[in-house]
Amino acid sequence: MLDYTNCATIYISQEKGNDFNSGFSPVSDGFGGGPVKTLKRVRNLLYTMRACGNTQPMTVRFMGDYCLEETLNPGFEEAGGYFGTAHAMKNVTFESYGENRSRIIGGKKLTGFQKDVFRGVPCVSLHIPQVKEGTWHFTDLYVNGKRATMARYPKDGTLTAVATENDHPQASYMTGSKWFIAHKEDLQDVGDLTGAIVSFYHYWIDEHTPVESYDPQTGKLEMQKRSRFLMTTNYMPAGQKGATANLHYYLENVAAGFSQPDDWYLDVNSGMLYYIPQQKDVEPEALEVFAPTLQTLIEIKGAPENKLAGIRFRNLDFFCCKGEYRCTVINKTSFVPEGDDERAADYQSAWSAGGAIRFEYAEDCSLYNCNISCTGCHGVEIAYGCDSIRVENCRLENLGGGGIKILGRAVNDPREWETGHCIIRGNLISHCGERYACACGILLCHSAHNELSDNEICYTDYTGVSVGWVWSYQPNTTYGNIIRNNHIHHIGMGKLSDMGGIYLLGYQDGTIVEGNHIHDINSNHYGGWGLYPDESASHITMENNLVYNCKSSCYHQHYGSYNTLRGNVLGFGNGQLIQLTQNEAHMGVVVEENTLITDGQPIYGKGANALVTNFTGSMMPLRANRNRIWDVSGEMPVMMRFTNDQGVVKTVDLETWQSQSGQDQGTVVEAPKDILIDVENKTLKRK
Repeated sequence: MLDYTNCATIYISQEKGNDFNSGFSPVSDGFGGGPVKTLKRVRNLLYTMRACGNTQPMTVRFMGDYCLEETLNPGFEEAGGYFGTAHAMKNVTFESYGENRSRIIGGKKLTGFQKDVFRGVPCVSLHIPQVKEGTWHFTDLYVNGKRATMARYPKDGTLTAVATENDHPQASYMTGSKWFIAHKEDLQDVGDLTGAIVSFYHYWIDEHTPVESYDPQTGKLEMQKRSRFLMTTNYMPAGQKGATANLHYYLENVAAGFSQPDDWYLDVNSGMLYYIPQQKDVEPEALEVFAPTLQTLIEIKGAPENKLAGIRFRNLDFFCCKGEYRCTVINKTSFVPEGDDERAADYQSAWSAGGAIRFEYAEDCSLYNCNISCTGCHGVEIAYGCDSIRVENCRLENLGGGGIKILGRAVNDPREWETGHCIIRGNLISHCGERYACACGILLCHSAHNELSDNEICYTDYTGVSVGWVWSYQPNTTYGNIIRNNHIHHIGMGKLSDMGGIYLLGYQDGTIVEGNHIHDINSNHYGGWGLYPDESASHITMENNLVYNCKSSCYHQHYGSYNTLRGNVLGFGNGQLIQLTQNEAHMGVVVEENTLITDGQPIYGKGANALVTNFTGSMMPLRANRNRIWDVSGEMPVMMRFTNDQGVVKTVDLETWQSQSGQDQGTVVEAPKDILIDVENKTLKRK
């Protein structure tokens, strides 16, 4: 009989284990000792041990890779009773055994590829009966540890439309569209569009939907999902009410786009998968190919009255899950009309997408020194009812969506949804948005008292860190957060607009943004900002940040109240360094003791074009004093440019600015000797 009180470690090996083994030894001895084979057996062992009085912390060690057949939820079992309580799973650590890290995989390894030629292109192919039968469909493929490229048409650039549904001047940008009329000549050679996906961009989101039907006679392309925002052929520039971008679309998973190394195409009618290896002479059996089967790998989910606690993952690699998700309205505080529960995109940040690892009603749980890659959506999701979740020293790379999402309770939501006191520290989050470009490195919605510190966030197609989820001066449950010492760079990549290194929304009493290093922010149309307090962002302290080389302003405040911008170094913005968009009859931001470095651009600007009809009193929300300003050309810095009543562009120097606006008393023009300035590369560095 096993002594369940004399052990603290369970070993599991999908390759060499046996569920008739005890699980308490990494080596099989022929007498029942050795690793178990399945996670179901691990769960049963843990439940039994707890029932026998063993309440000490336990560790589960993976020996080699483990392919999940279903999402691992160590919380509740159908058995109910004591064995189905969260209590049985408290204080359990999951980790790799030995020096080699184990992968937790949410897909099937595809084998049996043969050399082939498809559309005249040498490739490898595999017949998958479940695809032809309609019982399995996937839109992500991972080869040799990286995301492969779904065949795209056109290979470069985009296509435009003749007309779209609801394409008229009175249409709201929230209307959405279900179809458009293509230029028939654009699609005459693409062939069958069964299984194809149509993708297109708006300013701050990208939309994706399967093709419902296409009529080559009329050019009408019907989409399975209505677009989130209005599709139009009549471009309206940013700043105009209801502004939208022209429809520029492309198709994915079409045979006509199958042409280059790393391309793949899935013929859903025949069940054939085609792939072009990156190396010409590679043998098919040398390729490691995974197709995802699971949306979520791990779900740590308790209940409001019985939270899961003390579950840790360390020294593990999480790999391969699928990216399809329903773009839904999660709570009634959203401004999206109720009942509009599925579109081709969320209205911002892919915020309703889940994570490869998900926490809900959990506390004191953590991920440490783990790698998360090749996800379909977000890497980690910390959802409702969580407290004190930690993600530390992890690498999150090649992600279909964002890195880490924290989502808690809005003002009118149930108290039990409250989430906070989480720590996201020391992580590398890179190459986000591989599938959903609008996802953020870190997205924090309706959550307080969290720390986001010492992370490197880079090569995302949208915002680096986004905190807040209220677009008006209404009560907010996002406050008291610390965003400190993060290195945020190469954000936007020129794909989307209206984004920034750090993005903030709503009243946020006690939120501090300090010591961050932010640079190389590049949007598409507009809005590549460094620090971006957007609508109603208020009561936020932003200090000692280093921000430079932004496509737009280094600091842009749409509108807000009583913010502090102090002790920062801002340089090499475009248009101006500091921009306030809306005039409001209250103080918006105090700008003091900053070093402001420019290359001929004005220090301050208002509105989308940084041009105002008058500068005296034109920036009522601004309070500026005791700053240090410098133009790298050696010329006197320009404080503001404006257009007078005759349409002539005027410039304002510091002396005039001080005497007539009353701003920047104590501000000096001085070369910053404590800052290394590389004018050619537009970089700054503190000495």
